[in-house]
Formats: sequence, C-alpha cells, structure tokens
Amino acid sequence: MSFLNPLFLFALLTIAVPLLIYLLNIKKPRRIQFSTLAFFESLKTTALKRIKIKRWLLLAVRCLAIIALVIAASRPFLPPEFGWASSHEPKVIGVLIDNSPTMERVDRNGPYIEQAVNLASNILSLAENSDRIVVNVTNGASLNLPPLTRQVAERRLAEIEAVNAGNYLKDRIRNIQNQFESSGIRNSVLYLITDAQESQLQELLESETDEFESLRLQVIKVGDSPTINAGFEHVDIELGGLDENSVLQLRATVRNYGNGNAENLSVSLLIEDELISQQSFNLAEAETRDFVFDVPPGDERYIAAELLIEGDELSFDNRYYAAIRLPEVREILVLNESQVNRTAQSYLTPLLEAAAEESDRFSISFTNVADIQATDIYQYDAVILDGIRNVPDFLSQTLLEHVQTGAGLLFLPAADGSVTSYNRLLSFSGSGSYTNVTGSYGSFTPVDRMAVPTEGHPILEMIFDKQDDEEIRLNVPEIFYYYEIETRDRGSDVTILRTSTGRPLLSETRAGSGRIIYSAIGSDPGWSNFPIKPFFAPLMYRTIDYLVQGEGASLNNHTLGETFRTMPGTGFDSAELRVAGETILPEIRQTFRGSEIHYPALEWTPGWVQVQSDENSVLYSMNQHTIESELNALSSTDLEDLLTNIFEYAAVSRAADDLSGFLDQLEMASFGREIWYWFVIIGILLLLFESLISRHYKAESIE
Repeated sequence: MSFLNPLFLFALLTIAVPLLIYLLNIKKPRRIQFSTLAFFESLKTTALKRIKIKRWLLLAVRCLAIIALVIAASRPFLPPEFGWASSHEPKVIGVLIDNSPTMERVDRNGPYIEQAVNLASNILSLAENSDRIVVNVTNGASLNLPPLTRQVAERRLAEIEAVNAGNYLKDRIRNIQNQFESSGIRNSVLYLITDAQESQLQELLESETDEFESLRLQVIKVGDSPTINAGFEHVDIELGGLDENSVLQLRATVRNYGNGNAENLSVSLLIEDELISQQSFNLAEAETRDFVFDVPPGDERYIAAELLIEGDELSFDNRYYAAIRLPEVREILVLNESQVNRTAQSYLTPLLEAAAEESDRFSISFTNVADIQATDIYQYDAVILDGIRNVPDFLSQTLLEHVQTGAGLLFLPAADGSVTSYNRLLSFSGSGSYTNVTGSYGSFTPVDRMAVPTEGHPILEMIFDKQDDEEIRLNVPEIFYYYEIETRDRGSDVTILRTSTGRPLLSETRAGSGRIIYSAIGSDPGWSNFPIKPFFAPLMYRTIDYLVQGEGASLNNHTLGETFRTMPGTGFDSAELRVAGETILPEIRQTFRGSEIHYPALEWTPGWVQVQSDENSVLYSMNQHTIESELNALSSTDLEDLLTNIFEYAAVSRAADDLSGFLDQLEMASFGREIWYWFVIIGILLLLFESLISRHYKAESIE
C-alpha cells in the first residue's frame, strides 16, 4: 500500500493527545478509615476491574480512530500487485509502441509491428469510457497527441507502422510521464510493447535511478524469431598513396549481427545510382570483414556514394549513405629569388609545379620576393620561403601576423643567406635560431647524415608502407653543408628530423593558431643529396599539406536520433535544409564560433540532406547508429531486473497465444485502487463505538 498524500501521516503524532489526557487523569486514591472493609474488598474484585478495562478500551478506540482518519487523509492506494482491488474508477493508460526497424521482422504470429498494434488495441478494449488514453511511438516523429478517448486512440493505433528513424524511447517515456502527472489521475500505467532489443533500451537503462521513480511500467514482449542480419559496423575514408596517383578509397567494415551464418551476400558501391564495384562474401556469426572500394574522382565538391548489402534477411540497415567531402583547394605562395641571384637550381620548385598541375588540392603561385606586396600575403593558406638570402623586416612582421591567424610557413635557407635576417624572422615567433655553419657548400663531402626518421609526428605518418611493428628502412641522405639549429625548450617546439649526430634538421614551432617549419638545409644539391632521394618528394608534400591545415577527404554524416547541428560558413543570416524533396527552415543560433544551424530532425530517415546557406552548399548523409543493427533481445527476467532499478513498479510479460486469459492477468497486474474511504468508514465506526463505551462507562461510575 502506498499513499498519495504521505505528508498527512505526520498527523499520527496526534494520538499522543488521548494518551496525555489519560495519564493526567490518573489520581492516587485517598485512604479513608471505615469500620469494616469487607464491602470494598468485594468492589475491588468486581466493578473496579471492569472500569479499568473499559478505560483502556476507550483509550485504544480513540487512538485507532485518529489513526484511521489520518490514513484516510493521506489517501492510501493499493498498487498493481493488489489487482483484486481494481474498480471502475477513472484511469489513465499509456501505450508506447516500439516502431523501430527491427519490428519489421516476422514470426509465426506475423509481423512484430502488427502484433504490437493488435495487442495495444486489445488492451484498450479493457478501458472504460471515463478512462483516458495516451498513445505514442518510440522512433521517428512524436505523435504529439493529448489524452484521448478509447475510440479515438484505437483509430490512431491503426496508423502506426515501423520507421527507420531515430530512437527516442527515453524522451517518449518522459513525455508520457508528464501527461500522467498533468491528468491528476493517480491510477495510471504505461504499457511498452517491444521486441526488447538491448540497443533500443540502452539509453533508458542508463537513466538516473529516480528519474522515473513514480511511473509504473508494464512491458510486453512480442516476437521470437532468430534472424540473419549483416550490417555496417564502420565506414571511413582512406587515401591510397601521397603522390599525384593517389586514389580515394572507401573502407567499409561489415559485421554479422544475426543468429547464424550469413551466406551468399554481396556489398556494392553505387554513385548516383550507378554500380561502381561489387564484392561477394560469407560471414560466420559475429564475424566482421573489411571491404575497400576505389572511389572515382568527381568534378563536384561532394560525392554522394552508397554502400549496399544484398541477400540479407533484415534490410533496414543494408544501405549506408556516404557524403564524401573532397578537400578544398588550398592557396600556396612560393617566394624565391631570380635564377641570377641563386647559387644553384632549387629542386623544390619543379616538385611544386608538378603538384600544382596534377593535384586538385593545391593551387601554387610562384613570385619573386622583390615583387611581393605585404597585403598579398593574407590571401594564401601557406607561404614557402625557398632560398631567399635576406628576409625584409616588413615581410617578417607580415608573415608572423598571418601565421598567428592560422596560416603556415615553410622556411628553406639560402647558402649565402643573412643569418641575422633569418633569426629576426624566427625571433618574432619565439622559436629557435640558426647558429654555426657546418661543412662546405657544394663540396659533396659528407659531414653528417640524416638519422632514420621515427614516426610520431603527423608529417611522417603514412609516408612509409610498412607493418605497425616493422622498422623503417631508408637510404638516408648525406649532408654536405648545414646550419646548426638551436631550439628552445618549450612545449610548442618539435624536432621532426635529426642528423645522425642528433642535430635538428627540420623543426616546427607554433605561433598563435599557425605553424612555422624551418630547415637546416636548403632545397638544392649543394647542401645534400637529399633532393635526389625518393624520400624528398613525399616529405615535402606532407609538410605542405600539414602547414595549410587542410583536411583530406572526409565523410559528412549525421546520425539519426541526434539533433542536427552544423556550421556551413563563417556567418550567414538565413539557411534551408532540403530533405527528400522538402524544404525545411531550421533555427539559426549565434555562438561564439559563428552561426550554427539547429534542427531536431526527429522525422528524418536514412538518406541525404542538402544544407544551403547564402552562397555555401553542403551535403550530409543520414544513417542509423550502428548499434541499431545489433539483434540482442533481453530475456523477460533480465529486463525486469534492470527496469526495477529505474521504475517504482516494473513488470515484464511475454505476449501469449491465449489472448483472453493474458489480458485478464494483465489487467489484474496493472491497476490498483484508492481505498481512503475504507478508513473513513472505519474511523466513523470507531467514533460511534467510542461513544457507546463512554456512555456505558459513565453509567457504572461510582461517585
């Protein structure tokens, strides 16, 4: 038994009043001398004993009457386990149907979703005309219905179907709880009809222990069909190689989530509904396999690719949409001097010219340092100083300001350069400096060698084709002439390459939001035979790629069940979302980072969303969370054990073939009854009894 107004139970303290009255009225008898005590001895054994018993009885009746009235004021309520106390008093019934895509499955009793809808309809047939019904679904857009009559609720049930949309189970239970509380009717219960997939219940099982403490939940499990199901566990972009022959690849990890072996399946890559590639496979239970697809280059900024699994029993997760965002073109400025002033030909220049012709990623401009205007620097994402003998102060200051805002700077010295001007440039950023000169330029006599690189810095990652535990094997270049670099001991300074004697060969320092990389050697063969080594080209390419902070190809993916948020530009006043042929006007929120598009996306299903804001257009793919593919139905016992930690009352039943008997048991287990009037009647009867005892006690009193 529980109480709707438990604060009134404090009134039980009032039973102390009759006790105090009784104790205060106890008087010590006076001694009176009589000639004979025979009469009083007889009275002691008869009337006085009866009077004493009646006094105690009167005290007990009065205390019980107070207790009964206090309990009545506290509104006692028999919970569902006392279903025999059910009556025809008004109730509010919540029906929450699991319409997740796994409910599309079929067993001997038909599709799960149809079983759930029919079962809900039969439950509502038990409701009275005075009852109110709250109906909702777990996935996709909320029905947003007020409490309904039984007839209207049954019509709305017929419209429910499984949808491949986001899971909002916890939010829907919270909404129904709020509707229960607003109704003012205590006698309420929520029926959740589901196939009890652990993935569907995961967020609910992570709820706070007191979040749904006042809600009574009756879970009904439907479906009992083992299913073979293969789905995508992970999809990502890979870039094969680092030169002009690089190939964009899509790697998909497929997992067998079902209850048995998956055989004779295939996975395909489609772009604009055109089949690009297809691979066949078999998977044992719980086995995974990786598939790599070459993605043909496109002329647009985004590639809309689809991965499709065929031959699978459960199809809702067989299609993965991949919006591939190609890297932006990054503007790079190379500052050098005329060939007349150079000691030798730079090997970096032809390398960059080839990269500019073959790659859509970089747009490279070559300018003589004597012709550059300071204001021109700001339009480039990275600047390369290649063999400049003297760096003007105005250029040093402009470069530093630009780097601090996020640009990159690569500095390669000249053999006859001004160390003073070099150090002035480096000192502006607080980095290291050039000190002594070692060796003889153009002598081709080695004074040192480059040490074998060690992976760890982003520039060196993915350059070497080797296994994770395999050592790097490299024909290291010889060094004839180099500037000694003295680095500073601070966290933002990093040595990328070293000589075999431990001297820094290529160093990095951070300046504001940007990076400066400076070398101990130049880019022509007078310094070293490095420019003619195979390692030179990929190292320079990766260094430039790292400096411009340009991201490679990536996936723009939105996970269903989450709020859609994106920042497609630095600032905009209006935007629209185009989904499945419809145009949506989202909310635009101003944040410290800029304008953000915000939309709940409750109704979205897997597919594409085009974001249009001012002059920017961004493509996103929409996919279910991979956890939705996991078929792991909880047993009734396990589910009930978990739910009882969250809900005041939680019971789990499995839908039975004998529907009439099942519904009778369900009704008995679902509703309780307020019994306050029982205690009012008991209190009145006790007060009447107290009056009779008081009258009889007065009649037998001795004056």
